[in-house]
Amino acid sequence: MKTRALRRILPAALIVGLTCPAIAQEFVSADGGTRVIWRTIVGILSPESIVGRRDASPSGGCDIGVTCAVGAPVPWTATGGHAEVNLDNGNLTFNVRGLVLAHDFNMANIGTPDGVTKVKGTLVCNDTEPGFAELVDTEAVRLSAAGDATFSGHGFLPASCTAEPEDIVFVIRIAELAFEELVDAWIAFGAARVIRR
Repeated sequence: MKTRALRRILPAALIVGLTCPAIAQEFVSADGGTRVIWRTIVGILSPESIVGRRDASPSGGCDIGVTCAVGAPVPWTATGGHAEVNLDNGNLTFNVRGLVLAHDFNMANIGTPDGVTKVKGTLVCNDTEPGFAELVDTEAVRLSAAGDATFSGHGFLPASCTAEPEDIVFVIRIAELAFEELVDAWIAFGAARVIRR
């Protein structure tokens, strides 16, 4: 009886592992520790949105690249992706697929990365008060012509990240582009966040 049950379960588990790698990875990761997982990646919806901490009134600004990140001036879209950080050992991975412009004023570049050749992942830690927000960047990685990028590496996480996993935001920012004024603008974010302890 047990053999028959295993014969039914194993093919189903194999199918889930092959067709849903993000879900499979979420449940079988060998890293241990506290992991923050974003099950999908979504393009920026509201242009020039600020992620991180704004200064108190009247300025309402922020220290871009230190306590906040500003969004790109036009919407982007993505067909999917996944991001994960292990707060115990600093391992950080992300992948994004189909990250392209969702709007273009002259319509010539819609559906393309529009000259963005590299991106980086950014953790915005301690996104809400009290305390100060901090940004942690990955190394820049190539963004393909189809809008695909992958990163896997290790970094130092400050206490603002490790102490409050519920207060971490993940964004993807432009790392290389001919128009330098848009470098560091965020164009996508991690969504459907879960925390595994």
